[in-house]
Amino acid sequence: MNLTTFYLAVAGLILAPLVGGLVSGVDRVVTARLQSRLGPPLLQPFYDVGKLMSKIIAPASHWQGMFVRWALVASLAADVVLFAGGDVLMCFFIQAASASFVAMGAFSGSSPYSKLGAQRELFQMLCYEPIFLVSVLCMAKAAGGFDANTIMNAGAQPLLYKMPFIIPGLVFVLLVKMRKSPFDLSACHHGHQELVRGVFTDFAGRDFALLEVAHWADVVVILWICSFLWATGPLQMVVVALVALFVIILIDNVSARLTWRHMVKVAAPLTFVLAFANLMWLYLE
Repeated sequence: MNLTTFYLAVAGLILAPLVGGLVSGVDRVVTARLQSRLGPPLLQPFYDVGKLMSKIIAPASHWQGMFVRWALVASLAADVVLFAGGDVLMCFFIQAASASFVAMGAFSGSSPYSKLGAQRELFQMLCYEPIFLVSVLCMAKAAGGFDANTIMNAGAQPLLYKMPFIIPGLVFVLLVKMRKSPFDLSACHHGHQELVRGVFTDFAGRDFALLEVAHWADVVVILWICSFLWATGPLQMVVVALVALFVIILIDNVSARLTWRHMVKVAAPLTFVLAFANLMWLYLE
C-alpha cells in the first residue's frame, strides 16, 4: 500500500459517516417538504446519534454489543475499500457481512419483534444480495476490472449505456438498504405496523447509535456504486448519486409497504432476471 492509498483509506474512514449523516439529513428534509411539513434541520441525524451516545443502557444480551461493533467495523471497512480504489467485489462481501451481523445481533435479543425482524432481514438479504452481486459483475465486465479506480476510469462513454437493465435492480437494492417503502420490511418505524421497530427493537443507547452510523456508511457504499453508472467525472458521479437518492425518497413517499412474500415472489425475481440478462448481454456482445 502506497502513501496515497493510505491517505484515501483514512479519508474514507472519516468522511463516510459524515457524508452518510448528511444524506440522512437530506432524506428527512426532502421527505418533509414532499409531505408539506417543516421537518427537522439538516444536521438532525448527528444530534440524534449524539443523544443516543450519551445514554448508557444495558444490552439485551452480552452478544448484542459485539455484533453491533462488528457490523460497524464491516460497514466502515467497505467504505475504506472504495475510497482506496480497491476491489468492488470485496466491498460487496464486506457490506453483506455487516448486514449479517445486524441480523445476528437481533436474533440474540429477547423480543419476539426483534427475532421476527431478524428473519425478515435475512429474507431481504436473500433477495437483494444476488441482484447486487450481478450488478457489480456487470460493472466489472463493462469496465474491464473489479477495482473501483478501473471502473471509474472505464472511458468517456458512461457504463449506463451498456447496462440499462440493472437500473431496476439497483433501485430495488437501494430501497431495501435504505429501509424505504415498499420494502421496509425488517425495520419499519411506523407505529401502526406489526413489527414495532423490527430488527432494531432490542437495540438502544450507544449500540443503536453505532448501528445508525453503520447504516450511514452502508448508504454511502450503495450510492457510490450506483454512481459508477455515469463515472465520467466526480461532478457527474455526485449528480447520479443525488438523483438516485431523490428517486428513492420519492418512491418511499408514494408507496405503501408490501409483504415479504411479494418481495420474494415478484420484485426480487423480476429484477434479478433483468440484471442477469444484462450480464449475459455483456458477455455475448
